[in-house]
Amino acid sequence: MSLVAPDSWRPSGIDDLEPAAWQALRDDRSTCVTAGPGAGKSEFLAQRASYLLLTGLCPAPRRILAISFKRDAASNLERRVGLRAPEHAHRFTSMTFDAFTKHIVDRFGTLLPGRWKMAGDYKIQFSSDRQVEDVLTEASANAPAGLKTAIDAIPRGTFMTSILGTYALPIKPVSPPKAVDYAVEEWWRRSYLELPTPVVEFVMLNRLAELIIRTSPQLQRAINLTYPYVFVDEFQDTTFAQYTFLRSLFRRTATVTAVGDRKQRIMGWAGALTDAFSEFQRDFAAAPYALRWNFRSTEALVNLQHRFARLLDSNATTAAAQAISDIDGEAATMWSFGTARLEARTIAAYIAADTESTGRSPADYALIARQRVADFEPEFRDALSEYDIVVRNDDASVGKMKLQDLLKDNLAQLLLGVLKLAATSRGEEGSPQAWAGVSSSIANLRSGDDQSVFGSVRTDDELAARLRIVRQWMRDHACNQDAVDAVVDLVTEMISVITDGRIYNLADTADDFQVRQDAFRMRLKTACADAGSWRAAVTAYEARDAVPLLTIHRSKGLEYHTVFFLGLDDDQWWAHQRDLEASIATFFVGLSRAAQRVVFTQCDTRGGRRNIADLYEILDQAGVPVTRFG
Repeated sequence: MSLVAPDSWRPSGIDDLEPAAWQALRDDRSTCVTAGPGAGKSEFLAQRASYLLLTGLCPAPRRILAISFKRDAASNLERRVGLRAPEHAHRFTSMTFDAFTKHIVDRFGTLLPGRWKMAGDYKIQFSSDRQVEDVLTEASANAPAGLKTAIDAIPRGTFMTSILGTYALPIKPVSPPKAVDYAVEEWWRRSYLELPTPVVEFVMLNRLAELIIRTSPQLQRAINLTYPYVFVDEFQDTTFAQYTFLRSLFRRTATVTAVGDRKQRIMGWAGALTDAFSEFQRDFAAAPYALRWNFRSTEALVNLQHRFARLLDSNATTAAAQAISDIDGEAATMWSFGTARLEARTIAAYIAADTESTGRSPADYALIARQRVADFEPEFRDALSEYDIVVRNDDASVGKMKLQDLLKDNLAQLLLGVLKLAATSRGEEGSPQAWAGVSSSIANLRSGDDQSVFGSVRTDDELAARLRIVRQWMRDHACNQDAVDAVVDLVTEMISVITDGRIYNLADTADDFQVRQDAFRMRLKTACADAGSWRAAVTAYEARDAVPLLTIHRSKGLEYHTVFFLGLDDDQWWAHQRDLEASIATFFVGLSRAAQRVVFTQCDTRGGRRNIADLYEILDQAGVPVTRFG
């Protein structure tokens, strides 16, 4: 594979980068890149990966490690790098923080010192508020008299993120302990130290991974040699546990690129640092860069976004809109309704008419709300169905998963990909893409970094042979809910055979694999209920042409032509005044999902607007027109 000189390298798949992006991309130091909505943060990281790999600045066999906060973001970045630098993409590792720390514990758990060493496997389980309360209550009851008051004062709601997640595990118990030492020791004793099968959650795996790195200098050197370059996406949401792990492992040895937006910090409730960027710049001597272009939103929407951005950052500058408006009329409007039914019917009629006149897909329109989106679903489902349009509640639970997570899950996508191939004939629309996706996923599971032509041919030949069996089974069995379990078992076994059992590597644990497979079964059964064929069931499973209904948190990182911002009222925004900065950041994230148009809605039956009068005041100052219906 030939390399190019750094000065000769050019972006792939896009026309150009903005000047600040060029500077950050070529900087050989750690960098802190702040960028607002629509700036193309993921694309910037993909282009930097291409630059480092294609120029040999990251020479083989060394790799780039990219850390994201959500699985779909990690998969998206991996896909982008595959498109930008296909011959070198196998040296790009993209995973979540949780997956990376879990990988350290799973692979190097034997390096845990003394009492922390695991005897065998462990179980991942998230703690409830009641469990936290019980442990701290017992700790207080058993603690020395001088510690009881301080233990009672430990905040229960933030114990896991702010205390357990910030605590560096000592090799030996702290003596004499302070209140925090005693409480943390009690937690680990009950969950880990005295159980034959430890019960942990990801913040605990993070602490164990940090201990492994801290006490194993040889392992740290090996990891540093493997990954001289590290990317961290959505850096504003970094928790203390994640940041201290990153700092312990890479501060002195790797070139780290941190990318994010202070104004989109909406994970404070989950323990996100107050200002991760400032700490990163100080600890890593990182060079700061600010990207100014907005590739998503039109100038009118960018100007509206800026009014709220200034509330979050008084030094915020207006982004340079790169998108051209393709609509007639206002880019931002407020619709006020007398009833929720009228709201749903009006929006449904609008979407139906606009898709008819423009040819856009219903998926180009989104219904977003602050919380409890299930409350909106019945009215919108009924209203949109009159136009043969489906609404997809991405926040709905499917077993123990949320639908949005399931639709982007690697295991579920692989299972669905096989079913899609078996339900269609070669040459049909979408078949080549489905084949490429399934073949690539199986090849990666089967042979790791082996990207040889011969390995690919062997994979394709075996896949084709096994597919014929599944295709015949589907011809012999009608599409109905009773047949789903059998076909899922058949496809799972097929992939397991082809990959020598490595299909189970797509999940963190055996229990996690079962959770994902069960969710896939449930979703497929729902899809089969009204489908007349397996092909129709696969289409219904994905609901690609549906109008998505989702919370603002779930909309983060996504974009839509038109966004209906539902429920701008005190009912949806009841906690607005409790934490203005977090609430305005959430509002800003929702607003910035729109590329061309945003429609805010208010309904009389859902409450007033007293608590969010400040938001209405800014919209009024911006000249957002109000239309009353009913």
